[in-house]
Amino acid sequence: MALCSLPLNAAPLDQYRMLNHLDNYGNLDLRNKPYTSLPDGLEVKGNLNIAKTSIKSLPKNLTVMGSLDASNSQLELVQRGTKIRGYANFLGSQIKSWPVGVQVGGYLNFTDTPLEKLPSNMKVKGDLSVSRTLLTELPEGIVIEGSLYIGGSKIVTFPDTMTVKGNIYLGGNVITKWPTHLTLGGAVAR
Repeated sequence: MALCSLPLNAAPLDQYRMLNHLDNYGNLDLRNKPYTSLPDGLEVKGNLNIAKTSIKSLPKNLTVMGSLDASNSQLELVQRGTKIRGYANFLGSQIKSWPVGVQVGGYLNFTDTPLEKLPSNMKVKGDLSVSRTLLTELPEGIVIEGSLYIGGSKIVTFPDTMTVKGNIYLGGNVITKWPTHLTLGGAVAR
């Protein structure tokens, strides 16, 4: 007998079941729920919480007016065109690459994910954490409006052009090549 990692009642979330998980502020809380997918074109007026779910892909044309919590989920894919007004927390998820054309209004947390690739000229409107990821390099021309956390990643060289308006937290990583054009608003902490 094969064991299945999904709960017996695992199913896609439809518009009717969604009503059971919405609060008065427009927050959609699916944390620890048995859903496997979300409907395309979903618009969440508050925060979206899919932490500890089996959802592997965010739907096409997703708009979240608040923040997204996908921590410790099975999430692997974020679709181009996704819009998140607040922060996006992917801690412990299965994200391997970040596509071009995703808008996030706050910090991006990829800590403890198998992240391997970020797009060129990426702009982050808050902090960026790639701690304990498989990432070996940051993209050329990256702009981080907050602080950068790289401890435990495979990063040992920085791109030629990089902007970090906050601090850089190396977390024990030893950098062998620094940017020739670094704009740094804060300090570097080992």
